[in-house]
Amino acid sequence: MNFELTEEQQLIGQSARDFAKEFLEPIAIEVDHTGNFPKQTVQGLADHDFLGLLLPSDVGGAEAGFVSYVEVIEQLSRVLPAVASIMNNHVIAAYAIEKFGNAAQKKEYLPAMAKGETLGALAIYEDGPTPGVGDNALVATKQADGYVLNGKKTYVRNAGQAGVYVVFATTDATLGAKALTAFLVKAGTAGVAIGPRVETMGLKGCPVADITFANVVVAESALLGEVNQGSAIASQALSVFSVAEAAQTVGIGQAAVEHAAAYAKGRVQFGKPISTLQAIQTLLGEVATDCHLSRLGVRNAAWLIEEGKPFETEAAMIKSFLVRLGSKMLLDTCQVEGGFGYSEFMPLPRLFRDIAGTNLLDAPADFPDKVIAASLL
Repeated sequence: MNFELTEEQQLIGQSARDFAKEFLEPIAIEVDHTGNFPKQTVQGLADHDFLGLLLPSDVGGAEAGFVSYVEVIEQLSRVLPAVASIMNNHVIAAYAIEKFGNAAQKKEYLPAMAKGETLGALAIYEDGPTPGVGDNALVATKQADGYVLNGKKTYVRNAGQAGVYVVFATTDATLGAKALTAFLVKAGTAGVAIGPRVETMGLKGCPVADITFANVVVAESALLGEVNQGSAIASQALSVFSVAEAAQTVGIGQAAVEHAAAYAKGRVQFGKPISTLQAIQTLLGEVATDCHLSRLGVRNAAWLIEEGKPFETEAAMIKSFLVRLGSKMLLDTCQVEGGFGYSEFMPLPRLFRDIAGTNLLDAPADFPDKVIAASLL
């Protein structure tokens, strides 16, 4: 592949930078402090065709491809990563519907998702060790005309704001994850209850909550893909999601190193800018290198997804790489800015909290290593 962006991809990236400057920069501090969901801003994403970047044109999408998508996510994450998280969860839910849904499901959901009229969300995780296992596992019991869902999903992003949830439930409690099946559940369906918002350390504008399902009746038409195909759908969705979250991490790291470099050039100690000190240059150089190499890894995985090639191992590699180095980027840039960088009136503490969320919230740290090892053994 060519790691350089095409002219079209560069223009899409520039459009994202302009959007972030105009619409995200003015609200970034407020969203971090209040955690309020930026509803108008999310609609602005749709108005600029960002929510439909991956969708085909016949449902109102832009068909821009995954390389363009991760470029947009990186640019948005440089300013307000919470909005990028809202977009990621929505777009990956739409991706699952577009890839595994039938014609009727695509017609019903995707045009509204591309326009921002319906926000999407993934409901995968549970209290147990894996979906489909444990006392609160979501169980789908077959009925004559559909299924009845009972149980609980945890840490659902976009919870309470989404109009449709891609929900994973086991159709056989004795088989657990082996019988995992995906369903499309509309918000407001009788028996669906959104729990109190979970207060997270970072990514404050992206709502997170548990969802309880009490005798929720869904029709046969709500089944996404085939019965017991849920584990494969979830695995692919999470792999795609991990590439998009890696782009978030790169964007946050890039914003941090650029801010630290500007600070170093303006901060004078002993009659000269601290940017002239070798220790400062070393810290900045290492973070810039980490960002650059990570960006190449993200683009490679994104290109594989776009070309329909196997990508799961590369996605796991870039996630594993950034789990180790993501927080280090912020530690190093904070060291450049010293005590000032640690102060809440500077952006680095907010970025530090946000980068922890992109690395930890949606998948355990050992997940990538298992995927990588499986490709070798």
